[in-house]
Amino acid sequence: MLLAIVLSCSALTIACGLSGSHISSDTTGVKKRARGGDPLQSLRILNPYPGIFAYYDGRTGERFHSDQPNWLDDGAFTLGVSTYSIIDGNEAIIFDSHITPDHAGAVMRHVQSQGVVKMSLVISHFHNDHIAGTDVFAKGGATIVGNDKTAQTVEKNTQSLAADDPPIQAVPPTDLYTGTRAMKVGNLSIELHNFQIHTPDGTVLWIPSKQLLFAGDTLEDTATFIADARSLPTHQKELQRMTTFPISKILPAHGEPNRIATGGYNATFINATLRYIEAMTEDVPQPAAWTQPLSQVVAADVASGELIYFSQYEEVHKSNANSIQRTRGRGNRD
Repeated sequence: MLLAIVLSCSALTIACGLSGSHISSDTTGVKKRARGGDPLQSLRILNPYPGIFAYYDGRTGERFHSDQPNWLDDGAFTLGVSTYSIIDGNEAIIFDSHITPDHAGAVMRHVQSQGVVKMSLVISHFHNDHIAGTDVFAKGGATIVGNDKTAQTVEKNTQSLAADDPPIQAVPPTDLYTGTRAMKVGNLSIELHNFQIHTPDGTVLWIPSKQLLFAGDTLEDTATFIADARSLPTHQKELQRMTTFPISKILPAHGEPNRIATGGYNATFINATLRYIEAMTEDVPQPAAWTQPLSQVVAADVASGELIYFSQYEEVHKSNANSIQRTRGRGNRD
């Protein structure tokens, strides 16, 4: 359900793996929110399960940061972003630190309003829209948890993150894991698993007792992002491994807010993602999916309800086709 909580500030680029060249920067007719206004005005706090909250912003039809190309608008805010908290007793695990320090502060205030005094922040991977608020949590006393590859990449990117638009204070995870990691929040057992999907450092959060998977960017609705087509065999193998989990529901970082609010996606979300990749990598000189709009490629899965079509993912789809074509040596798609 959607909680009626207002959190004022006072109380597709690297964000999602997309480069600026793959995202349309035409802002004609796109509303820009007033400067000096509340940066949290469109933040929605969803409550899909008792003790589990989603912090969703974006997909509003406006630009958040600037009329100029930038990682926050051209990817993250356009596609919509959700981070999560899992609360048990006076403890919380937060999954990803959100798109700005203001958003991170709002999340932290919300969990504290629920009686939380001990926080851990788990970073799903190194992309901007998942780490932009980490400094706020670190200063607030949270333990920063992540894959060792996430820590290495964030540290390596410190200077470029500081020079980005908007800039990010790089704070690498300090409590590191490789492979898998068992954690507890209150009396609830949590597992972290590394899946080399989207990025090599990808972390998903799994609650076995609830059969609930927090997917980060390993699954996206309407289409997975293919940053490096050479990694697709691993991408597909890892998705197949994910299907072996006894999943009841999936909560992604980029998805449809009403679906998230009402409990998330079915496990068949994974199969829909595999079907999309199979269409894009069909063993023919030029797969039909390369020149078809995304709406046509995923039509069957949208009709069945496995996916919910969002038109901004057409740009992701074009980028995916370009990536695969480059790998096959066919140049860029027009």
